[in-house]
Amino acid sequence: MPPVLLFKKILSFTGFGGWASDKRKARRYVVGHPFPFKTVLAIIGHDSEGRSVQNDQAGVDWAGRLVNLSASGASIQLHSAAPGARGGRCRLSFSRNDYLLTIPGTLAYCRAYPQYRLCGFSFTFPDFETRKAYMQLLEPVSIAASLAPVEASRVKQDTADLHKEQYKSPTAASLTIWRRTRGGPVHKFDFGMNDYGVRWREGMAGVESYGAPPDKRSTPTTVVRLTEAQQIEVRWLYCLAVPNLAKAVPPDIRKLLAKLVA
Repeated sequence: MPPVLLFKKILSFTGFGGWASDKRKARRYVVGHPFPFKTVLAIIGHDSEGRSVQNDQAGVDWAGRLVNLSASGASIQLHSAAPGARGGRCRLSFSRNDYLLTIPGTLAYCRAYPQYRLCGFSFTFPDFETRKAYMQLLEPVSIAASLAPVEASRVKQDTADLHKEQYKSPTAASLTIWRRTRGGPVHKFDFGMNDYGVRWREGMAGVESYGAPPDKRSTPTTVVRLTEAQQIEVRWLYCLAVPNLAKAVPPDIRKLLAKLVA
């Protein structure tokens, strides 16, 4: 049975054009909390006491707290009693409501600490569809976690009576904030998430979604019309990205964006 996709109208990752060849494939992104998916790591071939068993599918599920994700693996914090050793097989599952994605992998390490155990592992994607489903889950994490402030001297102040600040990722993601005064309340923002984005300004009850032209991504003045189904998915992309916003983004901005998560 093919894995359930988070997005059916956006994020097709046909051939993984961006992900397959750029530096994002090796980068690990810190996972924010609360992460909107339940994560469970199954240590295959061991019982609850950590003893090896003959059944290749046998194992115990350990709910955990994701620490980071990358295109090829992840690390997770588990209960201190969790078994596991380098080279062992495992399965990581992401679930939410009727969504379930399970990916097999191999343990790279399991480090014991007084209060928990930290396990890192590499994925073994069984097919293209499973990898695609995972990339859709990773995309909002990477968009938000990689944002970094642009130096004030490099931000063009081109809006009368408003002060602009920007946060950008090494890719095409960007967050532009406008305030009436430097350090004052946020008046409006534009969050460009690679090929898509959301906008908001004072007085709006929620965010407005849009598509960005391929040659002018994340441009607040030129947008592509989206279908209703695409708009819903772009807002969902925003909702998944916000909990993972980098700490470099000021608290008041993170608080406002979180307030607008539907």
